[in-house]
Amino acid sequence: MAALPQDLGPHRFTVSDPLDGRLDDYRELKDATRRRSGTFIAESERVIVRLFNSPFETRSLLLTPARYARLEHLIPPSVEVFVSSEEVINHVVGFPLHRGAVALGIRPQESRSNGGAKYGVDLRSARVIVVVEDVVDPDNVGAVFRHSAAFGVDAVLLSPSAGDPLYRKALRAAVGWSLQVPWARLPSQRWPAALSDLREDGWNVLALTPSEDALVLPATLAGLRADARVALLVGTEHDGLTNGAMSNADLLTRIPMAPGVDSLNVATTVAIALYELAKRTW
Repeated sequence: MAALPQDLGPHRFTVSDPLDGRLDDYRELKDATRRRSGTFIAESERVIVRLFNSPFETRSLLLTPARYARLEHLIPPSVEVFVSSEEVINHVVGFPLHRGAVALGIRPQESRSNGGAKYGVDLRSARVIVVVEDVVDPDNVGAVFRHSAAFGVDAVLLSPSAGDPLYRKALRAAVGWSLQVPWARLPSQRWPAALSDLREDGWNVLALTPSEDALVLPATLAGLRADARVALLVGTEHDGLTNGAMSNADLLTRIPMAPGVDSLNVATTVAIALYELAKRTW
């Protein structure tokens, strides 16, 4: 077991007792009620670095000595850091934390409102957005953000029942990109009517569905103007988009698949659709 460093300086503490009250924010990370506490957990070095470079506030970090040595030069001076052994950290969080690094972030109001922006984020200069209806699996939610970052999506809009992009597992699947890609959750009273609002504001809302009645995606994109603003709409992989969402879209479109295959993973669907869309500008 690596020795704990001493004399770390202001706001830096070594902790050897797993019952130390200063670590209470990190207990039982599997607790699903954290969303109501106004905080979120960022796990792993890469996600924590994205947190430092995001609009979100970092309250504190819990690190092994090795992870502290790697991150020390990046940590804002005002952020509290607790350095503990791997054994102590595992006891506190409630499971083996192989990455040895977690951070506590401050959760803003979920609208992520930008000056009262109509959709919770400012879309005035946006060209491509992704709209997610009722996708709840954290791996899929996170992957949607990772793919959105990779293809330069301007924002992600979430239906009221979609999963939490700041949930620990979703953040890990996103490799932290849900801290940097702008997003907002639409209020229940505006769903699915917000899709009609997007259309009125000049967006081409393309609903992705496996239905054979839908036009294949390459043909759909070929029919759009080069400067078209595109909102890709996807739903849960179990039931797909609701009728209400599809009825508020401009076009139904599909990704061609082999005979006998009726669906793709929703995050994979987003990646393929964004790739096809990106080819228009390459």
